[in-house]
Amino acid sequence: CIGAAILVVIGNTWHLAVHHVHHDLRGGSKAFAPTRQYSSSHTIDVITSYASSTSDAYILSPICGACYRSKSNEGSHCSDYISGRQKKELNSSFVDLAPIIGKEVKGCEICNPEYCREYYHTTTSAEHKPNSNHKRYQSKYWRFDQSAPKFINPTTLTLQSIPSKKRIPPPRFNDSSSYFQDMYNSTTTPELGLDFLLEYNPGLVVIPPKTKQYLPKEAAYLVSLRVTPANNCFASQTYSDLPQSVWKAVYKGTTNHLGLALLDENYQMLHDVVIDLDAHAGVQRPTTPKMKEKYGSPTFMDYRLFSLNGEIYLHVNFDLLSVGLTKLKLRAKGFKGDDSLDTETTPPDGESGNSEIKLDNLYGGDLLEVSLMHQFNTIWSGGKIGKNYALFTVPNKTHPEAPDSVYAEIDINPKHRVQQILPDEYDNITLHQVFEHIWKPGTKKTRALELDEVIGRRSAKEIGTITESNDISPPSFSTVDALSYPGDKAPFKERGHGGACCVSLSPDDVNVGGTQHVKNDLLVGIAHTKVTWKPWYSKAHIPQADKDLLPHTHYVSYFYAFDPQPPFQVRARSGYFCLGFAPTSSVDGELPPSEGGVFNPHSVLTRNRMLQQNNITFNCPQMHFVSSFTEKAGDSSSSVIGYGLNDCTPRIVEVEKQEIVRLLFPDPMDMLFEEV
Repeated sequence: CIGAAILVVIGNTWHLAVHHVHHDLRGGSKAFAPTRQYSSSHTIDVITSYASSTSDAYILSPICGACYRSKSNEGSHCSDYISGRQKKELNSSFVDLAPIIGKEVKGCEICNPEYCREYYHTTTSAEHKPNSNHKRYQSKYWRFDQSAPKFINPTTLTLQSIPSKKRIPPPRFNDSSSYFQDMYNSTTTPELGLDFLLEYNPGLVVIPPKTKQYLPKEAAYLVSLRVTPANNCFASQTYSDLPQSVWKAVYKGTTNHLGLALLDENYQMLHDVVIDLDAHAGVQRPTTPKMKEKYGSPTFMDYRLFSLNGEIYLHVNFDLLSVGLTKLKLRAKGFKGDDSLDTETTPPDGESGNSEIKLDNLYGGDLLEVSLMHQFNTIWSGGKIGKNYALFTVPNKTHPEAPDSVYAEIDINPKHRVQQILPDEYDNITLHQVFEHIWKPGTKKTRALELDEVIGRRSAKEIGTITESNDISPPSFSTVDALSYPGDKAPFKERGHGGACCVSLSPDDVNVGGTQHVKNDLLVGIAHTKVTWKPWYSKAHIPQADKDLLPHTHYVSYFYAFDPQPPFQVRARSGYFCLGFAPTSSVDGELPPSEGGVFNPHSVLTRNRMLQQNNITFNCPQMHFVSSFTEKAGDSSSSVIGYGLNDCTPRIVEVEKQEIVRLLFPDPMDMLFEEV
C-alpha cells in the first residue's frame, strides 16, 4: 500500500506524483457539470452532464447504469457509439441518443431506458422485455461513501506495546515536515528508518480450537498489523516537499515489524507484541548505501493471517519477490493446555528452514510466545507481480476425511484465477528459476539478496495448474464514476486486487435477503482497485486543475461472490464503495461511545487525505485498504472487516451478511432505480 507514493524524477527536481488536491465538495447536479478528461492521447473529451440529484446519496439519470460500461457484440463500448453519433448530430444529447443506439446496436440494448428496468427484474439477463407498466424510472449512481455496507461495532486498534516515545507527538502533527527533518538529523542510521512507528492494515482471523487451548479463554481473534515508520498520514505535499534523503528515510527504511495482538469477542485487545520478523527469518535487507539504492527496502511489506485446516498461517508480501506463507505457533505463558493435543513436529529430514523458528518480541514482553513452524514458502503462481493473495479452503470431495484443499487466489477479475497449493510443502528450485520468475526473458538474471536464496528457492508446492473462470459479472449497481467517465475512460483499473477473503453465504442467506435464488453456497471476498498513475500526470503543460479532476492512487472496494469449487466462477460483484474514518475527537484520550477499542492519536491524521474524484470529496480516506474479511466468532450471520486508513491507522467493523447480500443481489428499487 505504501507503493501508492510514486516518486517522479523530472530533470534534477523530484517530487511525489501524488499531487495535492483541493478539498472542494460540491453536491447535487453541480458536482457533475461538464467535465474534461485526458485520454491516453491527451486529447480532451467533453462529457455532457445530464444528472439531477434528489438525494445526497446518489445522482439520478434517465440512462441505465450498465449502459456506460457495456460493450456491443463487436466489442466496442456502447458509450462510444453514442458519443460518435453526437459528433454528427450536434443538437442531440447523450440522453436523446442512448435509446437510438440501444435499438440499433446489438449488445447495447441496455442503453434503451425502455428495456432497462425489465433487464434487472428478469431472471435471465439475455431476455430484454419492454417495460409495459408505463411508469417512469431513473437510474441511481451512488456516491462511494454512501454505497458502503452498513456496519456495527466499529473498533479502533492501537498497539499498547509500542513505547510512547516511538509515536509521532501530537504537538508535531501540524509541523510534520520539520519533525521528519529533525528525526532524520538525530539518527545515525537513517537507512534503517526514522525512529517512530505506526500500525495499520489489520489481518484478522478467528483463533481455531487447536491454538485457543494455549491462550487465555477470552481470546477469540488474532490480529496482525504492519508496524513501520512508512506512512501516508499527512497531505501528499508534505512528503513531496521533503529533501529526497529524508523522504527515503520515511518510505524506504528497513524497519517493517510484525505486530500481533489477541482480541476478545468484542475486539478489545488482551495482549500485543511487536516482532522484528525479517531479522529472525534471516533475510534482512542489506543496509549499505550501494545495496539500499539498488534493491530498496524493507524485505517484508504487509502481513495477513488465514485459518487453514485448523491452523493459523502468516501471509507476507515480499518486496522484490512475491508472496510468502508459513504456519504460526502461539503460546501464552500460564496456558499450557493439553500437551497431548500439541502435534507440531519438526520434519525428520532436518533440512535447513524446516525446523521451528522461535521469535523474540521486540516490544510487549514475553507473555505471548510466537514461532514460525518453518521458513516461508514462496507462492510463485502470479510471478513477481504477485501480491495480497487471499487464501481459502474447500472440502475435499473425493476424500471427505482428508484435510480441506487449500487455494491461493491469484487474480480476481476480469477472470478469476486460482491455484491449489500445499502450504507446508515446497519444491526446492534453483536461483536461475527464481530469476526467471522475476525478470523478463533476455534480461540480466543476477542479484545478491538473502531473500532469493533463503525464501525464493522454496517454491510452495502446487497441485495442478491455475484454474481460470469466465469473465466476471458486471457490477450489481452503478456509482458516480460511470457518469463522468464512461466506456474505456473508466478511472479505476478494471483488474481488481486482492483485499481479503473469504466469508460464506448459504442459499438461505442469499434467498432471504436478495432478489436471486441460488441452490449452492457461495464464498465472498472484498477486492480493491484504484486510479493508476499515467504519464500525463507529469506533463507540465497540463493544468494542475485538470489533474485534480482525476487524482491517482485513490482507492475503492467491492464485494464479489463465487462458487466454492473449480473453476470458482464469480457469480456476482457489487458496485464500488469506500470505508470511512474513525472518530478523531476524544476526551482525555477516550473514544466516543460509538467507537470501541483504544483511541489512536494518529486517527486525526487520516483526514489529511480524502478520496476525491471529479472535484468531489468523499467522506473516506484516499486509501482504505481492506486487509481482512472473516466470519464473526460464534455468529454465522455476521462478518468482520479489517482495514487500514491511509497507511496510518487500523480499524475493524462488523457487517451482517444480509448487508453483503443486499449489495451483491440488490432489490432493484433499493440500489438501482427510483420512480419519478
